Amino acid sequence: MILVDDLGYADLTCYGSDLYQTPNVDAFAQESIRFTNAYTAAPICSPTRASIVTGKHPARLHLTDWIPGHKHENTKLLVPDWQKSLPKTEKTIGNLLREQGYATAWFGKWHLHGATQDFGFDAGEQDWALNEGKSQNDPKGVFQLTEQALDFINHTGDKPFFVCVSHYTVHTPVRFNNDVKKKYDALVTPENKQQNTRYAAMVEAMDDSIGLLLEGLEKSGKAGNTIVIFYSDNGGLEKLTSNAPMRAGKATLYEGGIRVPMIVRMPDGAGAGTVSDEIVTSTDLLPTFLDIAGAPEKSPADVDGVSLLSMWSKGEELDREEIYWHYPHYHITNPAGAVRKDNYKLIEYFEDGKLELYDLEIDPSETKNLADKMPEKTQELLNDLRVWREEVGAQMMSANPNYVEK
Repeated sequence: MILVDDLGYADLTCYGSDLYQTPNVDAFAQESIRFTNAYTAAPICSPTRASIVTGKHPARLHLTDWIPGHKHENTKLLVPDWQKSLPKTEKTIGNLLREQGYATAWFGKWHLHGATQDFGFDAGEQDWALNEGKSQNDPKGVFQLTEQALDFINHTGDKPFFVCVSHYTVHTPVRFNNDVKKKYDALVTPENKQQNTRYAAMVEAMDDSIGLLLEGLEKSGKAGNTIVIFYSDNGGLEKLTSNAPMRAGKATLYEGGIRVPMIVRMPDGAGAGTVSDEIVTSTDLLPTFLDIAGAPEKSPADVDGVSLLSMWSKGEELDREEIYWHYPHYHITNPAGAVRKDNYKLIEYFEDGKLELYDLEIDPSETKNLADKMPEKTQELLNDLRVWREEVGAQMMSANPNYVEK
């Protein structure tokens, strides 16, 4: 699995970028299933990562913000006492697959506290120096992580393996090769929706590294029996990129914050070159991986995701009604929860109870709030959201007795 940090929905050419050049990912997409309704369980990194490795919703884990989170003064509501590390008692992709005989590794960003080896992974460590480093030849350590992953794969022998290349890119700070940036300086025009040539150069380095990873996998002789997933942990940061036509970006519950690229290549070519509008999310990955390993029954009973294997391998439709979000934190926007059911999406803001309802089929940019025009649908989704919060034990906010209105 290739996990890119903060990669927005429109940050790849195959997803509509009009500036960033991503020929390796684009070619990979032609061999794969490209998803247009792939979501993350949170609009921010740590909770999404927790949902990937456990299959559980951040609301169930009480791990609902990036670790360690912001501290805001004089807020109307108090943030709950949330979980600021992934408990070592949680079963993860690492130890569950290792129990099935897999070699497991997580290279790069972890951001859940503790070492990856504490959670069942045989190899990999988080090295923040790669995130901060200013190497022109290896921005954000994309090539170093690639080398580590390929070395691990080449030493697994006949053993099945799970490897996550968890990039620090394209998160801040922006790191890039100056010569590549100059190329984009010459290409960008006022008509481009994306204008950041520094970011464009950083995206290109990421794409180059993925080309090397896929090439190395072919040379290893294991590509013919390996499923490759490309994914992001949340939407793009608006101050760096444009997620258009999706609204807003990272740390919001609008589509720009939670809808991301997902591309899946099956070794037998199943679904190659197709585009799927099935609604999938990050909690689905753990049950899917256990299904691939032939052990679907090993999924913990309180896993929130569903296996996507039959969809990936046979094109079967997914039996799912709704997906949910719970973000009881102050960030770019005020605390909120959300639910998507079919093509309708409801956002509930916790401070004032404001409701927003959108029909994503005809309004993916979320420009027309239908809450007043469709009160029955609004109430239906609000009821569903509240019932779900009770079911997963979501932590709610409380009034701040010391709040002073400005």
